[in-house]
Amino acid sequence: MHGANTIAAGWSLTRGRASQELKSFWQALLGLDITVDNFLSLPSGVYLLGKRWWGSSLLVRSCYRGLFDRLMSLHSSNTNKRFLITGTPGIGKTYFPVVLMYWLVKEEKVDTIVYESQNERYLFTSKGTYPNAEKGSIMDFDEEIDDSKTWWIVDMPMATERAASTVLLSSLEQDQYKFQKLRGATTLYMPVWTDDEIEKCRIQLFPSLENEMVQMLVSKWGNIPRYVLEKAMDVPSQRSLDNALSICQWKDIMQCIGAPSTVPYYYHKLLHLEVVSDEYNMMIMKLASPYVVREIEMKEGTHHVGQLQHLVHLSICKPEIYGAVGGTFFKNYAHRCLQQGGSFQVRRLGPSNMDHPKDTELFALQQCSDIHEFNNLEEVEQRVNSIYYLSQAHNVPAVNAMIQPNILFQMTITQNCQVNPHALKTAAGRLLNKPARLYFVVPDYVFKAFSFVAGVPQEIEQWVLTVPWM
Repeated sequence: MHGANTIAAGWSLTRGRASQELKSFWQALLGLDITVDNFLSLPSGVYLLGKRWWGSSLLVRSCYRGLFDRLMSLHSSNTNKRFLITGTPGIGKTYFPVVLMYWLVKEEKVDTIVYESQNERYLFTSKGTYPNAEKGSIMDFDEEIDDSKTWWIVDMPMATERAASTVLLSSLEQDQYKFQKLRGATTLYMPVWTDDEIEKCRIQLFPSLENEMVQMLVSKWGNIPRYVLEKAMDVPSQRSLDNALSICQWKDIMQCIGAPSTVPYYYHKLLHLEVVSDEYNMMIMKLASPYVVREIEMKEGTHHVGQLQHLVHLSICKPEIYGAVGGTFFKNYAHRCLQQGGSFQVRRLGPSNMDHPKDTELFALQQCSDIHEFNNLEEVEQRVNSIYYLSQAHNVPAVNAMIQPNILFQMTITQNCQVNPHALKTAAGRLLNKPARLYFVVPDYVFKAFSFVAGVPQEIEQWVLTVPWM
């Protein structure tokens, strides 16, 4: 009888006061001033969402603010009120609700938020001067969720159609199409971390990890904090990347690139979602790291060249889907060809057909004596040698490789390649002989039609070079 009366009054046996830890979190959070690109730090003994294992500090990523602003823009235009926020597993989507709730209360004057995770619901209110929190089961707080003024934040695989404005945080899975089909639903993508974000978090939250070790893990995993920071010392987690590589198949990787929602969970260790829009509404699939690229190439062995040719064709036909992965595999292949030396077909490029006829020449390149990876141009020695200087692309955007005394290489599978004029001029300045020659290295399908690229400094000669399929 008592249970029936409480339910009739809008309560349930499972609904009740939240833990003191959760209340302390909510009250402390709303008393903070949050700054983007800095750490949100709670008082000693107060933990994020009241969970001790989450700690008390959180890096407020710039994309958190970008996603929030985009959410509010779409919401205020009455275009959308249901949002799926997805991205590569391990980038911290689960932490986004902390700052989302803060900005909703502080800037949008929302006073009722239901947060749902692991089959539990939490009601956060900010009415009056004293914030409050309650805890319930998956069946509780339905009255609040059916109120259009409420925000319902769900960190789990699925959310249903309710009156509340809804934010669903989840990995991209086929089941999410059910949510995406709901009226007023849209998808936004959270980017992987930047180098600076990884380094800030290492210094502040993981000071015992040496920078050299973290950089080694980044070269294998990409910028995924779960594996390069949080689980850097966890042997089973570190082994899981090679386990995924051991069972992956080329055809499955191609399918995952073409249909990201079909990606099995372990393939997310090999393929990442890269956000390609300032509005967080467009993404492409890319390979996680140079290590993953090399391991897949070795696994495929003699079959790889034929597979690469097919992938390059797909990249030309559907660049928005296959271009990033096709470009990455081709770049690695081209590096190997150039490092081995030989005779390559080349053609001089000019601003018009009159300047340089389309007659091809043979360019003889000797086998490289060594390969040096470099992070900044000062590491490129200014002396004649047969060293192949291989740039780390995210640090040296102008070129992919250099050979003294006057050669720059830029790999591309499309005419629409981006150049950085200032960085190109700086790279050319590191070479001994002038004029510098910039070779755009392309597949044979692109070679004949490839034309002059705008934006390259005039003092740098432009050439196109094709590598043979071996």
